[in-house]
Amino acid sequence: MTAFQTFMDSASAVHGNPATTRAQVIVQNYVCFVYLGEACFRALLIASKPGSVSRRCCKFLTDNPVRAFRNAIAHANWNYASDFGGSVFWARKSAAPHEPLSRFEVSQPELDFWQTLSRGVAYAAYTVLEGFEDA
Repeated sequence: MTAFQTFMDSASAVHGNPATTRAQVIVQNYVCFVYLGEACFRALLIASKPGSVSRRCCKFLTDNPVRAFRNAIAHANWNYASDFGGSVFWARKSAAPHEPLSRFEVSQPELDFWQTLSRGVAYAAYTVLEGFEDA
């Protein structure tokens, strides 16, 4: 998470370079939804108490529509909206492998919320785990 944050800070400091901005978007979406989903949120969902904020956050981050966006990121089935005000993506509505892909849209403010929640939950979880290491 430290290397990710350092990259995000470095990329944010670069202005007027579309390639850097696109790389930042791809890395952020991959880390927030694919990597952290596998490395953190699924395990935390199982380990957290029913009804807890941790469990509710992890459920949100591993269920639709975030789950569908995660799958679209993992399988390169996404694109910027035509007005760059969000993303358009294609994913299955369920886990059925033969279900056709459906088109979804997420606005940039909603995607910002998903990303911020993802990063916040991960930072909190890893900070708590680090505390156990130090004890």
